[in-house]
Amino acid sequence: MGQNEHDVSRRDFLQRLSIVGAAGIGGSTLLSACGGGSDGESGGGAEGQTSAAGGQATADLDCDDLSALSDAQIQQRNQMAESLNYVAETPNPEQNCANCALYEQPEAEETTDNACGGCQLFPGPVYPNGYCTSWAPAS
Repeated sequence: MGQNEHDVSRRDFLQRLSIVGAAGIGGSTLLSACGGGSDGESGGGAEGQTSAAGGQATADLDCDDLSALSDAQIQQRNQMAESLNYVAETPNPEQNCANCALYEQPEAEETTDNACGGCQLFPGPVYPNGYCTSWAPAS
């Protein structure tokens, strides 16, 4: 009977996560409608991502290239990134993707300060100086 309690809590968790994701999509749509759009040069497949406007560290770095992902992965990425409030430039310098426990370091040949890494929570590249609400200190 204890196992059924876990199944129910997982189901409840997934339902809540999908609600948060739907709310994130609606909120980001509202915010993108309200906020400028002067950065529309790249457009394209990075629709669910926050631009790096104003971020000098991310200005030279393009972690918005999702061409290696399938359509399903792009949709999953956009939903998760929005629900986690992922941004390309952290509002708090002490909390960024590069010092998060969920951050996946770039491959050895790309190990520079300006290489895109990955995240265990969603597919595709992430800005090392990015941030989301699931940030956890790396040990």
